[in-house]
Amino acid sequence: MSLKKIFNADDFGISLGVNAAIAKAHEEGILNSASIMINQKYAKQAVEYAKQHKELETGLHLNLTNENPAADPAQIPLLVGSDGKLKNGFVNLLLLSFLKPREFAKQAEIEVCAQIDKYLQSGLPLQHIDGHRHIHLIPAIFKIILKLQKKYSIARIRIMNENIFNTIRQNKSKSYLMDGGLVKYMILRVLTWWNGYNSDIYFYTILYTCKITEDLFNNVKIPHGYSAVEIMIHPGMPETDRQHPEDVWDKNILSPYRTAELNTLLNKKVKDGIN
Repeated sequence: MSLKKIFNADDFGISLGVNAAIAKAHEEGILNSASIMINQKYAKQAVEYAKQHKELETGLHLNLTNENPAADPAQIPLLVGSDGKLKNGFVNLLLLSFLKPREFAKQAEIEVCAQIDKYLQSGLPLQHIDGHRHIHLIPAIFKIILKLQKKYSIARIRIMNENIFNTIRQNKSKSYLMDGGLVKYMILRVLTWWNGYNSDIYFYTILYTCKITEDLFNNVKIPHGYSAVEIMIHPGMPETDRQHPEDVWDKNILSPYRTAELNTLLNKKVKDGIN
């Protein structure tokens, strides 16, 4: 059986530039999957595109950290600020899950269900689920997703099972030592172990998050025993988003690496570098 190669773009719906980049990468390059931030301003545009391009696999990019929730803010006071917007980053969500476990789990499930329902109301199939800033790997949230997996027939849940030694052996870049990539890898690997969930889909590139350049796909060897590999990538068109500063709440979408990652997806030889 040949190895399935999933190039998944996160943040679909976050901005006009990201949406345009995902469309270009799908139509002209190797992008075959995308995760929609259903509670974002340009989610409707993302949904309409996905409906017109059914060969693009789509799923939910669960977002509990930024902008407007899908649920009534009054039902989730731990998750929102006085302005009714989601207020917690990854660390705060993790701490809340330990400090107020019962109430946090209750409110998080309300918002998770609301986002899933909003996604399904769009008419798109829910083919996978992952999390903005990896919040889905927080054990209390991951437990909720596992609880809902059968109910909503979610085929794929992203986990971090990347073998660090395998990745380091294949790449010369040591950028992860300076930009926090190694720390992120260690935290997410521990949480994946804690969650105790196994997948036959291998994850590649967490060490180089948001810096997925073409040179990272030079004869990549995926460990035996996996049926597929997922590459998480964040393409964008910063030049487009700079024209709409009122929509930019996440400065990361203006990073030049967004363009570099788009170029990675436009290089069709990249796919051949994974074996």
